[in-house]
Amino acid sequence: MEKWKLTYVVNDGSGMFGLEPAREHTLEVELDTANLARTGEDEQRILEMMRAAVREHAGEEAMLTDAEEIKG
Repeated sequence: MEKWKLTYVVNDGSGMFGLEPAREHTLEVELDTANLARTGEDEQRILEMMRAAVREHAGEEAMLTDAEEIKG
């Protein structure tokens, strides 16, 4: 298991109407990515795990914008 800091926004559509723009949020999670490569199909699996974690935490409108591995 590796720790990740995921950054996401919740796209609820209010920005289209000139209301408050989407704000970034962060979420720290542990994902089973230790044995996966950071390229190719493994990279896509990692991204989908991250997207799923964000959606599970914040809802279907949440969109992953950045990810950073937490070392240590």
